Amino acid sequence: MTENETELKKGELINLLNKKLENLKELEDYGKNSNYIQELSDIALIQLQLEQFVESEENYLICLNHFKKQKDRLGQAAVYGVLGTLYFKKGEYEKSIEFYENAYEIYEELRQIKEQITCLKGIGNNYIKLNLFDEACDIFLDCSAICSDNNDIYNLMDCLGGLIYVHEINKKWDVVFELYKKTLKAFKEIKDNMGVITTYFNLGILQKKNKDLEEALRYFKKGTNVAIEVNYIELIIRGLGYVGETLFYIGKIKEAKNQFIKALRIAQNINAKNAIIQIRVLLQSLGLQEKKIIEELKKYNKNEN
Repeated sequence: MTENETELKKGELINLLNKKLENLKELEDYGKNSNYIQELSDIALIQLQLEQFVESEENYLICLNHFKKQKDRLGQAAVYGVLGTLYFKKGEYEKSIEFYENAYEIYEELRQIKEQITCLKGIGNNYIKLNLFDEACDIFLDCSAICSDNNDIYNLMDCLGGLIYVHEINKKWDVVFELYKKTLKAFKEIKDNMGVITTYFNLGILQKKNKDLEEALRYFKKGTNVAIEVNYIELIIRGLGYVGETLFYIGKIKEAKNQFIKALRIAQNINAKNAIIQIRVLLQSLGLQEKKIIEELKKYNKNEN
């Protein structure tokens, strides 16, 4: 989203907020009934989106007291959950955990699975912010189990993402590798080609870090092939770069050069200036001067035609 689009959205939210504040005054004449609380809850959400945290918090606490008086457990849980989000945005991570836990307790009692998952993800993200990585890991593992049991692939991927982040921080690369393989399986299930390609590349990067260049090459090629199948040009260029670089380290200089030339031609076709510069630098590192690069491009174009 551009800066102008952000400002436009902010302006729209402010206009909506002002209208709802006027509505609220009219509703107040009829007493603070369920309609009043619904409008107040909508106002609090807009205030949260506008980062008017003090006003949003005050209004949500009024809603919470209403739901407590009404003994409305779902209403209470919803407010606890959104206050968890509010305190997370404010950077009050311990307080956020407390409210997410309050919400989770009710959702667990009422067997609201999706809401339980949302709360656990929120708690896990708070623990990461607090650098409590073991606690975050435990939460994301619990959340992953619930997601798996309920075939919730999208939330499972979020949990795996949290686990990957934690284990990357702790440099547990073998665990990260296994988590990426699980992520790859999930992306394949939902036919998310972008996710599949990126995960193949990440697996290749990990194998390269592990000094297993042949395996790294295999994953880079798999990712590049998928990118070619679905015609994701920028990912094709990136993949060819990974393949070429790995071939270079293996000692297959000619094959590496061919991959870079192929990537350069594609980059030129779409005028990807940064990619063009990077690939030319890589080709020069192989000993090719500008004249030779032009010759190789002409040769490649001729073969293609």
